[in-house]
Amino acid sequence: MAKSATGVAFDGVVTPSGTAYGDREGVRAKNIEDAIACYREALKVRTPENYPEDWAGTQNNLGNAYSDRIEGVRAANIEEAIACYREALKVYTREAYPEKWALTQNNLGTAYSERIEGVRAANIEEAIACCRLALKVATRENYPEYWAMTQNNLGLTYSERIEGVRAANIEEAIACFRLVLEIRTPTAFPLDCLQSGRNLGNTAFTAGFWDIALEGFEKAIQAVEKTRSWAISDDIRQQILAGSIDVYEKAIQACVNNNELEKAIEYCDRTRAQRLVDLMHSNDLYASGQIPPAVQKYLQEFEAKQREIDAEVEQLRKPSEGNKELAGVGSQSRSRADTSAYTEKIQELEREKQQIWENIRSLDPVLAGQVQVDPMQFAAMQQLIDNSKTAILCFYTTDDDTHVFVIYKDKAPQIHTCQGEGWGSFQKWIRESWLLPYLQDKKAWQQGMGEFLSQLSQRLKVDELIGNCLDGIEELIVIPHLFLHHIPLAALPIEPPQPPLAKGGLKNLDSGLAKEQESLLSPPLSKGGPGGVLSNYFLIRYVPSCRILEYCSKDETIESPTYGIVENATDDLYFTPFECEQIAEIVTKPERLKGSQEATVAAYRNLAQNVNVIHSSHHAVSRLDNPLESRLFLGDGSITLGELMTPGWRLPQLSDVFMSCCETNLGGTEITDNLLSLGTGFLCAGTRSVVSTLWAVDDFATSLFSIFYYQYRREGLSRPEALRRAQVRLRTISGAELQRLYKPQIDPLLQTIIGKLEEELAAVKKEKEELKLRQKPYKRGTDEFKELDKKLKEIAKQENQIQERKKGYESLAKNLYTRSNPFDDLIYWSGFICQGLH
Repeated sequence: MAKSATGVAFDGVVTPSGTAYGDREGVRAKNIEDAIACYREALKVRTPENYPEDWAGTQNNLGNAYSDRIEGVRAANIEEAIACYREALKVYTREAYPEKWALTQNNLGTAYSERIEGVRAANIEEAIACCRLALKVATRENYPEYWAMTQNNLGLTYSERIEGVRAANIEEAIACFRLVLEIRTPTAFPLDCLQSGRNLGNTAFTAGFWDIALEGFEKAIQAVEKTRSWAISDDIRQQILAGSIDVYEKAIQACVNNNELEKAIEYCDRTRAQRLVDLMHSNDLYASGQIPPAVQKYLQEFEAKQREIDAEVEQLRKPSEGNKELAGVGSQSRSRADTSAYTEKIQELEREKQQIWENIRSLDPVLAGQVQVDPMQFAAMQQLIDNSKTAILCFYTTDDDTHVFVIYKDKAPQIHTCQGEGWGSFQKWIRESWLLPYLQDKKAWQQGMGEFLSQLSQRLKVDELIGNCLDGIEELIVIPHLFLHHIPLAALPIEPPQPPLAKGGLKNLDSGLAKEQESLLSPPLSKGGPGGVLSNYFLIRYVPSCRILEYCSKDETIESPTYGIVENATDDLYFTPFECEQIAEIVTKPERLKGSQEATVAAYRNLAQNVNVIHSSHHAVSRLDNPLESRLFLGDGSITLGELMTPGWRLPQLSDVFMSCCETNLGGTEITDNLLSLGTGFLCAGTRSVVSTLWAVDDFATSLFSIFYYQYRREGLSRPEALRRAQVRLRTISGAELQRLYKPQIDPLLQTIIGKLEEELAAVKKEKEELKLRQKPYKRGTDEFKELDKKLKEIAKQENQIQERKKGYESLAKNLYTRSNPFDDLIYWSGFICQGLH
């Protein structure tokens, strides 16, 4: 409930007081204690006899400080506040000081509504009486803002009232909030409107009055979006939305409860990926390539700072063979996303670059409020669906449940609800059971993939979703929510097909693919579930939101695209040249950037601006702590997500990007559901479709998958169809077939890798022996001994890692062609996704 302070002045000059401490930055609890001390000191001079009005004002402000106090016992603090307000009212009488009397009565009512001591019912009655008294002076005609504040407090008090008839109390509360919202409009008083709209919505929601709840929540959401449009910082915009996410969530649930599914879906799209929407809308304004001079200046500073960071990273970078990821600091091999900058110096450079980014964004027309992004209507979402056999699956997790809204081309939407699978029980489970293991222990994560996906399928009740909502559907456009963005939903195991599932994707497949898939439906599917997986029956592509799908759909289809290939930019991926050579034979006359000398940052950028399709096969890494620093590694530096999202990287002619790299769709997941990944970065830059990866992928498997994908695209298949068939092909290809197709290329590559690992192993062993010799003169327990012992343990760890990898490749070289399905494990095939257009 809101309180009001009273101004204090001597001889017309406002004096320093505890009010300044109340508004001061710093530790909130300490500031309040300082304020209380100041008021206490002031009261030694401001006595009721000498300065009665100032004394009363200080008593009121002291009461406010005690009401907000964090230290001490809460009950005792409120009693102190009540005592202060009552003291103030001895001077602030209705006759002598009507305005201040009314404000103090409001504050006293707030204190009674929060009172812990005494009888709760009696305290609420006291609060109601105080508000009623205040409203006799603070009328709508004379003091509309104060009247609205007190009416809001009165509504809150009635919503908690114990005496009287509960239904009548709720009616009183609703009436109060409705009156308040006549003054507190989204445009005039957006922050106050958010508060009162939320109060009306929550009160009606608790009572089960869904229409009235939506009335309040809609006002609150309008206020949030108006306030957000005034903010000229991406971070502040995100904070505004994050602080009000509960309003959207309850609005969605109220719509569900009221069977207004279309409106629920509209609210879902209004709350998710808004930062990406802003960026895409901004970049559309630069489609002509005309960038204002001020923005151009900052872009040059941004790129210069990036070059400084690249120079620092280059000193640390030693990528490991067979894994498309940065090896990391020193010689330790990497196998997962970064969660911090490599060094303190790089971290400081990143902070400086972030400030330049904010300067660029501050000049943006969308952030400046010159251009508004209107909410998307349900009918417009339906227009994004190509045909009646395609559906959008929109996931949304509330505090209590996870909903899956199903949007069709030409009929009313449906909802599939997973009860009890709320934020705490479901989304946190995904984080703790999937993302954290990937970051902390990749081997254990890989071993547990199948079991996790099986549990996830059960918790989402995927079989019920298919049976009840997907009759006749062959393609799914999936909009994940929060941590579901990290999951290969196409690999969710399902039961053997039953009608209407049999009406899905299987029936339309050519006989060759059908045979491949039918073989997978016979148990046991290796680490993929007993009856097949979701992608066996549906084409699947992903988008962050319907609004972003709309942006991807704006441009015309390119009939005869031009191709570019960027390959092995750091000269250390052995299967990449094989991959790109095969792809170059499939696509039409591609322009190629080979190795570190050709695959530079400038060359990549020039290529991206001049071709329609880019195949990007090299190292990449995700930065979960600072997603804008996720990067593609090139011969002389890197391209970060932050760069892709600037006006300097507007690529309207680029229809497709295939990132044959690690973690290109692994990004930070915010409560506002902005997936900031390299994949979404290219969508923001103007690309219509992106193939990306959810984790650190295997070089060999990824090369084969990429080749298969382009083979199917050459046959005229759509992107999701080509991706699905490439996954099935990779899962089902036998060692014997690999021998028949690619033995002349594979055998030399495997021997080269084994030879390289033998060299690395010999170098590490030599370093270990040298460290032992250096350690020998020192006594155990000395600092010198401990320091060298630490280095020896690190070397031993590196030695074990190289040994394991060497054994793995030796086993592969020996047994590859005798294995039935060498790449049927989930780790090899399920980490690729298609985003954007069909």
